[in-house]
Amino acid sequence: MTAAQAAGEEAPPGVRSVKVVLVGDGGCGKTSLLMVFADGAFPESYTPTVFERYMVNLQVKGKPVHLHIWDTAGQDDYDRLRPLFYPDASVLLLCFDVTSPNSFDNVFNRGQEMARSVGAVAYLECSARLHDNVHAVFQEAAEVALSSRGRNFWRQITQGFCVVT
Repeated sequence: MTAAQAAGEEAPPGVRSVKVVLVGDGGCGKTSLLMVFADGAFPESYTPTVFERYMVNLQVKGKPVHLHIWDTAGQDDYDRLRPLFYPDASVLLLCFDVTSPNSFDNVFNRGQEMARSVGAVAYLECSARLHDNVHAVFQEAAEVALSSRGRNFWRQITQGFCVVT
């Protein structure tokens, strides 16, 4: 599996596209999760992300899928910009660090309402450092995005989507 960090790369004709947006506190492991999935390597040093976009191809039920993965900044300074990446998202992955009670509380308190409002359909744990269950997270995200329930529900949410600043 290879990732292409490129701005304008589109899915080949006949290949379904899925937009996945990673959200969570700064330093909770969003970029590490993405790097292990896309490149197979855990980043040994922490570099804060502002906003990055990666493309990854994978197979879902024997068919090719083109994932557009958006890695968002988790720092509070970016709270007003982050929602600009939600429209047209097929899936939001609410990420937290299981070893950090503060990270979990932030997702639980802020993310619980979001998860309820968008109809979260799955909860999976993984470890980017140990390469444990990482592929399953993105596989599940793609499957949910491609299911008719996921598309219809997300369409309802995004039609009523509004950002107040």
